[in-house]
Amino acid sequence: MGAQPPLGPEELSAPPLSGDDFLALLDEQFRAKCPEPPAFLQALYDGQLSQEHLQTWVKDHYAYWDEALVYSTTAIFIKTNDEPTRTHMLRRLVDIEGEDVVGDLSGSDTPSWEELWLRFGAGVGLSPSEAQDWQQFTRTYFAIQTLRTYSRYWDWTWLDGVATFYASDLYGKEFLGRAHAALRDRYGLPDHALEFFRVYLGDVDSHIPWEREALAYWCCTTERQITAARAFRERLDIEQQLLVGLEQTCLRGEPAFQVP
Repeated sequence: MGAQPPLGPEELSAPPLSGDDFLALLDEQFRAKCPEPPAFLQALYDGQLSQEHLQTWVKDHYAYWDEALVYSTTAIFIKTNDEPTRTHMLRRLVDIEGEDVVGDLSGSDTPSWEELWLRFGAGVGLSPSEAQDWQQFTRTYFAIQTLRTYSRYWDWTWLDGVATFYASDLYGKEFLGRAHAALRDRYGLPDHALEFFRVYLGDVDSHIPWEREALAYWCCTTERQITAARAFRERLDIEQQLLVGLEQTCLRGEPAFQVP
């Protein structure tokens, strides 16, 4: 897949926004793209999902938490030549891969998001092998492949990549935060089964400030603002596409295609 098409003079004629105004624009675009929760998560909040539905969620998104985020974050990291931002990205990778990988330095024994996701699966009666052996819904698979491709090649610059981190983190904070409360209060899952959400949401909160700072500072030209905002919206589209197969299968009772 090739790079994004170049911007024309009409698109570049307007002056850039201030850093604060650009962040406000991104936040406005988040509200426009995500005015309400995805249907699958709304059903979760309302207590309408069965144990089997929750298990399907764990299985179908396992690859996202297992390798897609590591791949996409690393692909953006290796493009980045701003040292402070690289340091923040490295910390993001440590959070994804588990703070226990640097436990000899930090004293932390927090495992990877992937391991915590499997523990959530265990809390809803799913074995690790059932998640690891699952053949994803095709829409989920292609959403992940789009994320990998855009991150690796030149569809997204490293600054665009920061915008995609910000989009994903806003999405997760908004919708997985509510999922955490619903799983505890409506489904009665114990705290140890919900450790993924506590750790993930804490990590997200720690990354949003530096993402906003980097975007406000480095998106200082019209072209950078246009491409970063486009990447921001594209990442939100990817996050929404990850749930299409689940919505079709679990909510509409129409089994979605799975990869062979």
